[in-house]
Amino acid sequence: MPRSKHTQTVAATLTVLAAVTALATRPAASQANGARYIVETVKSKINTPWTLRFAPNGALYYTSRDAATLFALNIRSGDVTEFSGLPAVRVEGEAGLLGLALDPAFGENHRVYMCYSYWNGSTPNNRLSRFTLSGTKLGGELKLIDAMPGWSNHNGCRVVVAPDGTHLFASMGDAAHTDNAQDITKLGGKTFRINLNGGIPADNPFPGSPVWSFGHRNPQGLAFQPESGWLWSTEHGPDTNDEVNIIEKGMNYGWPLCLGTHPCPGLKNYRPAIASFYEDRTVAPSGATFYTGKAFPAWKGDFFFVTLKTGRLYRLEPSGRGIKNTEILLDNPYGRLRDVTTGPDGFLYFSTDNGADSTIYRLRPKP
Repeated sequence: MPRSKHTQTVAATLTVLAAVTALATRPAASQANGARYIVETVKSKINTPWTLRFAPNGALYYTSRDAATLFALNIRSGDVTEFSGLPAVRVEGEAGLLGLALDPAFGENHRVYMCYSYWNGSTPNNRLSRFTLSGTKLGGELKLIDAMPGWSNHNGCRVVVAPDGTHLFASMGDAAHTDNAQDITKLGGKTFRINLNGGIPADNPFPGSPVWSFGHRNPQGLAFQPESGWLWSTEHGPDTNDEVNIIEKGMNYGWPLCLGTHPCPGLKNYRPAIASFYEDRTVAPSGATFYTGKAFPAWKGDFFFVTLKTGRLYRLEPSGRGIKNTEILLDNPYGRLRDVTTGPDGFLYFSTDNGADSTIYRLRPKP
């Protein structure tokens, strides 16, 4: 239910729900060994992979939250390269080495963008930085957004490069301080937009601020829809109403005043979620991707995300600013799932979040 002092009306509810074509249903699960696809192990016995990103040469780069290290995996040979040179990382609970994005010109400049947790004296913080790879070392740290609030949980922090190749977007949780989310002067509970060098774009909604949207609890997935260029996000609810949102400039996503697809009359610039999972419990959504490969032509343009609490892989069929169909492709056969991405071979790659016994898998068409 919404957590707002505002009175809901039937008319407002119908108007908003029609506008966003909200979804809050439980779809039937598909069988992992069904006619369409199989699951293969890519690499097992790895430590808490948090973000998966493919490089132009086909290597799969991933951050390890608990090992606080960047790795690159050769998916053919299984060989793993470890990169040193990160500053000291605060590893506790949900904090550690988190989001990763590769520069659009990564093949030439070897730049990576990463979000990591650290101690600022005795204060837990998070930082978004740019690094340059040289051999197996990370160097040249450029701090892009610093002193973001941190805690043992609700740290965010997913990182993506915009389709224009000139802007970087990142999400940040409320760091377990709910009041941060509604205060645009605070960096907790926000989505950020900055230039690749850390500069603030002149057309950001709040002058001089990296804040692009606010009112977030703990956004864990970010992905740009190829056709529209819209930024989609997955977000954890408290004990109900996990969300899928379309992130818009300067908009308020309600936390902690409103949840899910519910209207919030009187809250300025409010945007309800376009989908909610569920009214009585949570699934804990994490990484997300739009499918852009050719291996599954029927899935082209669909939105995929994984969940931690229920260990699921979801497929959502977009329809404008809403969802016309949803399907559970995997229903907890591997434990907690953290991230998902489309590989250059057109297969879907996803990672588990089972500590040092985590695995990277891929979903491929069944022969």
